[in-house]
Amino acid sequence: MQLMKQKVRWYVCPLLLALSILFLKDSHVQAADYPEIMLGVFFNSQEDQTDTLYVSTDGYNFFKIGVAYQDATPGDASTAWIPNTPYNVSTLHDPAIIYKDGYFWMLSGYTQWQGSSKRITPMLGCSKDLVNWSYPNSGSATNVGVTELPPGKLGWDFDMVAPDMMVDDDGTVWIVASLGYYGQFHGEAQRDEMKPYLIKATGLAPGADPAQDPGAQPRVSYSDAFPINLPEYSNNRIDGSLYKEDGRYYLTIKKDGVTNEIWSIADLNQASDQSKWQKVCNDVVTGYEGPSTVKYRGKYYCFTDKLEDYPYGTTDRTNGIFVTESNGLGDLWCAPARITTQDAYGNSIPNRHGSVMVVKDPAAKELVWKAREAAGYGSYDGSKNGWVTENGQRYFYEGGIKATSKEAVVDNAWRWFDADGTMAAGKDVYMRSSGGKWVRYNARGEMVKGWDYTSQGAYYFDPITGAMSKGVKETDKGYYYFDQTTGIQVVESGKEVFLDGYWRWFDRDGTVAVGKDVYQFSSGGKWVRYDAYGGMVKGWDYTNHGTYYFDLTTGAMAKGWNWIDGRIYYFDETTGILQ
Repeated sequence: MQLMKQKVRWYVCPLLLALSILFLKDSHVQAADYPEIMLGVFFNSQEDQTDTLYVSTDGYNFFKIGVAYQDATPGDASTAWIPNTPYNVSTLHDPAIIYKDGYFWMLSGYTQWQGSSKRITPMLGCSKDLVNWSYPNSGSATNVGVTELPPGKLGWDFDMVAPDMMVDDDGTVWIVASLGYYGQFHGEAQRDEMKPYLIKATGLAPGADPAQDPGAQPRVSYSDAFPINLPEYSNNRIDGSLYKEDGRYYLTIKKDGVTNEIWSIADLNQASDQSKWQKVCNDVVTGYEGPSTVKYRGKYYCFTDKLEDYPYGTTDRTNGIFVTESNGLGDLWCAPARITTQDAYGNSIPNRHGSVMVVKDPAAKELVWKAREAAGYGSYDGSKNGWVTENGQRYFYEGGIKATSKEAVVDNAWRWFDADGTMAAGKDVYMRSSGGKWVRYNARGEMVKGWDYTSQGAYYFDPITGAMSKGVKETDKGYYYFDQTTGIQVVESGKEVFLDGYWRWFDRDGTVAVGKDVYQFSSGGKWVRYDAYGGMVKGWDYTNHGTYYFDLTTGAMAKGWNWIDGRIYYFDETTGILQ
């Protein structure tokens, strides 16, 4: 996870006015009545240079409630300095988040030479309203030294990436950071030699109210960074994060650059003693980075950022935040699923590195829920559940929360609720989950599955997912072809048609030839083969039955003697198999 010398910007959000109005309103919901809620902060992308705040009540769908830090020159990190600040600041890029004594805190950091030694500079920014944020600063002129030489060829000229933090029961803030040689900083991606270290931060408090004096430095004392020594050797452990439960600390960390493990210890002060650590989980997920582990409503969730270059050689070059869940830290974790991040209008927002916390403090819960309401997602009301009529319009509530920009099983049917909470009925909806799909809801608001015959033509929706079929699709009646844009069935009979780059054959009943040979009377008669996707086969074709060759222009199966690529070959006159 790349983390350069990070600089950060304070951002004034239009939510401030809305929040102030909400806090002045009388409410029958008391602070203690608000349920726990996930609060995430993700760096959107290199393009917009924004650290954005989101909330979630299911761990999969995250809704934007504000922006903490935003660069003035999106897309150009080298010039994205914020004017009129006491020092150069810009976005965090890889933010961690905690709540302590009435303030939310975010963390990033970097290393720098101070005198004759390389030292760690944590960058801590805080807010008590999720709107006004202080300019991140270490709060220390000396910053943080290390007690032991980090690994890698740099020696004492070490790199630091991916600092994360947690607040302990006594108010101590533990910072875990990876130190050593980070290959990407030196033009050697995938050549990392890193090790986790701990920093004990005590007395953390804001220097002033960020709304009044955002430049005030935090008050804090740091220990030197000391190594976390795990009993199993690896020269590359990176991206550590901490979680505490029932008096034990759990470290989720990426081993060998790809596999996320979980380790446990009773006392973090003994983290350098490898005998004190116990392995809890050997592999939460592989091929992902930047783990952030939380427990929410009885389940564990681990959020990670997909490695765009894994597996090497077969990568799809995509990244973004995924979540995997489990009933226990040491149990089997489910397959990772991509989270959604969107605004109150249903617009999708890109997501990258960041972290997630579960908000439990009553005052913090009230603040987050009201920020959610101010952002346009409706208010929390624990007395509402199921269908509720408001101002003549029906809405659906789940445990006091209005369903918005999501699908849910209601009255034994999958239904979609738009960003304003209204139910989709008689319309198509594009859902970004599961790689993106078009779904149709009938006049009763129920998800359409199977065939749907309209005045525009016939459509077919997957019987399980409800996804609109496009291209070649197997149905209960055989293979059919559906327009790649509209989804309408292409109706042809007994002919060959060129569609989305391939010649395809339509039988007399309108089905498409898939994985079979077809005899055509054109060109004096010829056998033609169509592959598993319904496209005409051309060139060499290797099967369990033997080797075939199909003309590169007409697709005709070669039989008898044929001159191919400067050589003469003989193919069986009946079967077409190379002899």
